[in-house]
Amino acid sequence: PWRLRNNSTWSRSSGQTAEWKNLSSYLQRAVIPLKGELTVGDDYTAGDFFDSVSFRGVQLASDDNMLPDSLEGFAPVVRGIAKSNAQITIKQNGYTIYQTYVSPGAFEISDLYSTSSSGD
Repeated sequence: PWRLRNNSTWSRSSGQTAEWKNLSSYLQRAVIPLKGELTVGDDYTAGDFFDSVSFRGVQLASDDNMLPDSLEGFAPVVRGIAKSNAQITIKQNGYTIYQTYVSPGAFEISDLYSTSSSGD
């Protein structure tokens, strides 16, 4: 569904007339196949890497909130060789975060989830 969004301010100082100021007005909707968001109207770009810039028009931007948890943050790939059937336990700060069983031979665990924003 489309969402209509508006950001405005209203101010009034003693002895002056009140002022209503429209900062941004836009329509917005998720574009799930592209894992992004479509914005149409008057808005500002995200200021993630560079200064935010106002625009009037259409913007298609990625939305990291649509990514699966397994693709957010950092999670290592764990590889090894088991000499026999083995139980693999991966711990972080003393807590078990992953446990599985592997057959003899080389194994790779690549579906770990990031458990903290700092990656430690």
